Amino acid sequence: MERVALAAWLVLSLWGIVSAWRRRPTPRALPVRGQATPPTKPPRLRWLRDWGGWILASSVASLAPALAPNALLWAQALLMLMASAGLLRLTYALDTRRVGQGVVAGLGLIALFLDSMSGGVWARQGALGHGLENISVGELYGVLAILWGLMVCRAWLAIEGNPLGAAYLMGAIALWLSGKGASPALGWGATLCALTLSLLVVQRELTERRRVRIAMQSQPSRIVRVSRGYDLASHSATMLGLCAVALWQSGAPVLQVHPLNPDEGWFAALGVACGVGIARMRRVHALPPALQRAWLVGTLTTALLSAQPLGVVALSLLLYWGLVGAT
Repeated sequence: MERVALAAWLVLSLWGIVSAWRRRPTPRALPVRGQATPPTKPPRLRWLRDWGGWILASSVASLAPALAPNALLWAQALLMLMASAGLLRLTYALDTRRVGQGVVAGLGLIALFLDSMSGGVWARQGALGHGLENISVGELYGVLAILWGLMVCRAWLAIEGNPLGAAYLMGAIALWLSGKGASPALGWGATLCALTLSLLVVQRELTERRRVRIAMQSQPSRIVRVSRGYDLASHSATMLGLCAVALWQSGAPVLQVHPLNPDEGWFAALGVACGVGIARMRRVHALPPALQRAWLVGTLTTALLSAQPLGVVALSLLLYWGLVGAT
């Protein structure tokens, strides 16, 4: 089932490259004076052409084959396709696609978390599970959990949520993966990702509060007392404590070298295709700068310590390419 999922993602990635290549600005015809222009309605099934949304939805739907682990390959593929279509439709049913993508990523994160606490069936029997015997979260689904968490943070910031909440979420994910991850690579990757995001968030909060304080000093009176940042010290200490506990639970990092298997070729082709697409659309920013840096740090750390570095990098490029396409 893994090769079927990788082949589908490769087709979606190539679809995105072709769509970006063929997209050209077309001049609009000027309306004739005295002639009313007919209103244009968006097609009802336009969500079916959202290749980026298909990538993001299918990453969560890759858990669906675990519902029928003994079924035939075509039945598992159909189950994954139906789940992807339902999740993609849910994305368009909400207010904005950015919020919808965060909700879908949150559903995948919750499902993987509950699965790790109750036997790990979905993580083992999913499309990327390899049928592992242990109940821990594998490296491929672990890196997806980190990236899904950053997508949830992206949606949280889109609805004007407190940035400190995003930092706490990634800290909780690091604490979870450090205990339930199959290797120290997931704990270290998630922890350094959370630490990077926390430092950037605290730095932003200090800068923004200083700007507010300076702006209010030019007024004849102050109506609201502006915090001097003492509360940020407690937040910073809490975040550092979470990251320290996560690193302690992860254990010492180990550089792993394993022989390449046939599936690595699929991951390499997928990573190259997504990398080409991202390089062509480099001006499109799919994430805020802080989340982009956390995304990069988490991916590189996990890949460096992982036994499947090509798979980790390919999945990271795949989800980012999907965000670019959905943006």
